[in-house]
Order: sequence, then structure tokens, then C-alpha cells
Amino acid sequence: MTWLRSVRRSVVLLGVAAVVFAQLLLSLVMLLPGVLLGLVFLIPPPVLFGRRLTNRWRAMFADWTGCPVPEPYRPPPADPEPGEDGLYRHDATLYKKPTFPRFFHRLDWLMQDPATKRDLTWQLWFPLLVLVAVPLGLVAAPLTVRAVGSWSAWMLAPMDPVRAARRKQRGKRTQKVLLAWGRAALLVCCAALEVLLLAFTLACFSLGFGLGFVFLIPVAVSHYRWLVNLRRYFASWSGVRIDRPYTPELLPKRRPDGMLQVQNNLYKSEAMASYNARWLWTWHDVASWRDLVWLATDPVVTVALLGAPVAAVVYGAFGLALPWLWTTVFDADWSAWYGAADGDRTAGLVLGVALVGAGLAIAEQAVGVHARWTALLLRPTKEAALRLRVEQLTRSRADAVDAQAAEVRRIERDLHDGAQARLIAVGLTLGAIERLMDTDPAAAKELVRQTKETAAAALIELRDLVRGIHPPVLSERGLADAVRALALDTAADVTVAGALTGRPPAPVESAAYFAVSELIANATRHGGAATVTVDLEHVAGLLRVTVADDGTGGADPSRGTGLRGIERRLGTFDGTLALSSPLGGPTVATLELPCVLSSPKTSIS
Repeated sequence: MTWLRSVRRSVVLLGVAAVVFAQLLLSLVMLLPGVLLGLVFLIPPPVLFGRRLTNRWRAMFADWTGCPVPEPYRPPPADPEPGEDGLYRHDATLYKKPTFPRFFHRLDWLMQDPATKRDLTWQLWFPLLVLVAVPLGLVAAPLTVRAVGSWSAWMLAPMDPVRAARRKQRGKRTQKVLLAWGRAALLVCCAALEVLLLAFTLACFSLGFGLGFVFLIPVAVSHYRWLVNLRRYFASWSGVRIDRPYTPELLPKRRPDGMLQVQNNLYKSEAMASYNARWLWTWHDVASWRDLVWLATDPVVTVALLGAPVAAVVYGAFGLALPWLWTTVFDADWSAWYGAADGDRTAGLVLGVALVGAGLAIAEQAVGVHARWTALLLRPTKEAALRLRVEQLTRSRADAVDAQAAEVRRIERDLHDGAQARLIAVGLTLGAIERLMDTDPAAAKELVRQTKETAAAALIELRDLVRGIHPPVLSERGLADAVRALALDTAADVTVAGALTGRPPAPVESAAYFAVSELIANATRHGGAATVTVDLEHVAGLLRVTVADDGTGGADPSRGTGLRGIERRLGTFDGTLALSSPLGGPTVATLELPCVLSSPKTSIS
């Protein structure tokens, strides 16, 4: 009876697999235009329909396994409420009616629910698993049916937090490995493009020097700079930063007599002056010739370093493993040599899986070595690095002067509008008290009380102003305790971890404090974060502060002045801001400031 029941369930699995496959195709037909073309109104219907069907299969597998499989979905969002102005808000947009905010809230609810992704994953793999398991079930029906049912129940059940964290970590590692291989493949494609650009460069040199087409010579040494700069950016994938080493572009200067001057040469025609300026700029720039050497050698080095992992994955997957699948499972007719190792297709499958694994395993390290090779030729020389350093210091000093001037103006404005106005009021009230002392003592007494309140308010405003310039707790207790004091005044749950063995220089300490203050304010005000974590450490001559929050993410320095202000504040001290803020969160901001810690200062609290 058990075997017959398993065979009957195998037939049921085939029917369910057909329905799930059709459901998946329908979902993809509607989801792809919704995601790629922005037709978001197409997204909710297939997801909700898929949930209703999946709940049926969830109940079936719970009955087969004897274990309950509860629904893993998050509760639906509440209807949007109007604000004080009667408008409905969604993100940064206000609406007169709740229709669109309600739709977008439900869309976010569906797309940000991890159970939606698990349902789609199950719909993708379930038909394939049934297609392989049911033929095996003719021999071992109870075992295969039980395995498919248990796997489906596990996939469709809610995931406990520990297992979810482990799965997320494994997913990140898998994503990192696949991303490294994809980058390696992209670099190999760039190497093929470099060969074409090198051939074009040699043709320009031949025509320029051989046939006198001299206008092609500047093109020959600069037309590929876009690719060189792109490869400098690609090196940052492995944490290798390569600045652009080019000298500032040489431009013609207009003389009082109307002539255009390019170094010691004069021209009447603007076109000829611009051409010669570009010629001299590219020809005399050392970086142009280093780029040319890189263009000639990089294709060989790229193929030597990255060709093996890319070819191993491509040949292992499409040359050995995929032919085995088509020939064994679908009984397709392939040639004898394709997809086989020494004539054996099973050995070809094993070899293909091994090649894919080896290629993915070494791709990340190979990309890192390739990034260091790129830096060897494309990074600035010592002279260029010194010039870039001077330019950076000039910009940072100008930013510091502008920021200081703005701060002085703010202090003047706050003093004028706040404490100064109150102190003037105190002076006028004291004059009135002096006149009323003899004629109306009761009114004079009331004015004394009001004067005390005004003086107290002025003192509070002065304290707030001083705290905004340099908080006393920062001077007395140091950066870590100042951040902890800041956390107490924040609505979100802020955790401060780490400690410093000494005190940074006062300007660096102040810059780090106000940067952390701005980041915490952004997390609560714009990101809607409930928890914020601040970690402080001093490693290898760098003060590193990491601020992480669980907000909605999407922070972008180009869209606001707050993060730009932090970058300018840190840039004054050669500091950097690294920001990771994908949509949906979390947001992680890392501040790094080069400094040396002094011995810790103590104070009586």
C-alpha cells in the first residue's frame, strides 16, 4: 500500500509540477515588463496569485509530511493615513488621494518580503526536481516522494532567524564568488577590445608619421583613455585605488593683440591653436606613454591571469555538464566527442563540475592579482602623485576656509537672533524696573521675575551654541563618551562599541564627532532607522568609525548636502567617507581619519 500511495503521489507531483511551471512562466511574463520597463502595476497580480496557489501546495506537503507548514508571509501593511496637511505620503512624494500610496505600500510589502523570493525559487526548482525524481521513483517511490515533499515543505516554511542569517551569509558568499567570475569574464572581454584599440593606434601612427596625416597622432595616444580610466575603476573592485595621473589639459590663451598663445607659439586660428595644445598636452604627458605600454601588454597578462578561470567555467558548464544533462535526461543526440571525457559522458560530467568549481574558486584571487598588475602601470608616478596631492590639499584648504566662514556667519546669526536679543531685552527690562521701584513695587517684582526667565533662556541658548561649536563633553571625556552622550539624546536605539586607547588631536576628534552626529541624524530623519550601531577603533594610524543602521537605505552623496559636508569636513584632515547604502538597507558608513593617538586625558566627573 505504501508503494502504491507513493506512485499515486508521484503522479500528483507531475501534475503539480506542470501547474507550477505554467505559474512560473505567467509570473515571468508579467514581472519582467514590470521590473525592466517600469510597468509596476503588473507586479502584484502574479505574486498574489502565486501565493494563493503556493498555499494550496503548502497544505498538501504539510499533510504528506505530517508537520505543519505555516505561512511565512509578512502581515499586509495598514492603509496610509493623511498628514496634518491632508495629503498622503509615500517616500518623498505627496498625494491627494490614498490610491497610489496604498499601491506602493503593498508593492513594497510584496517585493521586500523574503518569502516572495523563496516562493519564486521553489517554483523554479520544483519542476526540475520532480522531472528527475519521478523516473527514479519507479524504483524507489517512497523514498523519492518523501524527499520531494520534505524539501518542498522546508522551502515553503518560515525561516527561523538563525537559519536565515546563515542562509544570507551563504548567499552573500555565493554572490561574491559569482560576481568575481563575472568580473573576470568582463576583463577578458575588455582585453579583446584592447587588441582592436591597439591596432587602431598603430594604424594612426603609421598614417601620421608615414603619410603625413599628423592630425591623427594626438588621437593615437589619447583615444583609448576612456577604457584606461574604466580599468582604473575596475581595480577598485579588489580594493586597489588608482588615481588619474594626467596633467591638467593645456588650453590656448587669448593675448591682448587677439592672437592665441600655446606655450611659446602664437596662432590666429582657434582650431589650429586647440589642435596644437592637445598635441603638446598628450605628447608630453608621461601618463600617455604609460597608457600605451599598458595597452600593448595588458591583453597578454589578462589572458594569462584570467583566461584559465573563465575558460574552465565556460567549458565545464557548457562543454561537459550541459551535454550530459541533454543526453541523459532528455535523450538528445549529440556527437560522440562533445560532452564526454575519454568517451565517457559521466566522467565528462564529473570533470565539468570540477572545472566549474575550480574556476569559481580561483576567480576572486585572480582578479585581485590583475588589479595589482593594473596599478603597476596605470597608477601615478611620484611626480604625478605629488601634483595630485598638492591639488587635493588646495581644494581641502579652500573647503576648510569656506566652512569656517560659514560657521562664523552661523554663530553671528545665532547670537544676533538669540542671546543678543534676549540680553537687550534684559537691559530694557532692568531700566523699567528702576523706574517702577518706587511707584509700583509689585509690577517691578513681576518684571524681575520675567528678567530672570529671560536671562535663564539666554544662558540656555548660549550653552546650546557652545555645544554646537565644540561640545564640552567632547573636551572633557573624549570621542567615545561624547558619542555615547549623543546616543542618549537620539530617538533610535544607538549602540556604541569599541574604545580608543588615547585621544586624537582636537580638530580630528571634533570632525569625527560632528560627522557621526550627522550620520545618526540622517539615519533617523531620512532612513527611518530603529537601531544604529557605532563602532570606534584606531588601526594602523587610522581612526576608523563605522556607523550602521537598519533604515531604508538609498543614501547618495550626490543628492544631498549633508554627506557632501561630511566629505568636505573629513577631507580637510585627509579623511575619507566610504558609504554602502543599497535600497532597502542596511546603510553602512565608514569614516577614516589618519591621526596618532595621544595619552588619554582624565577628568573629574
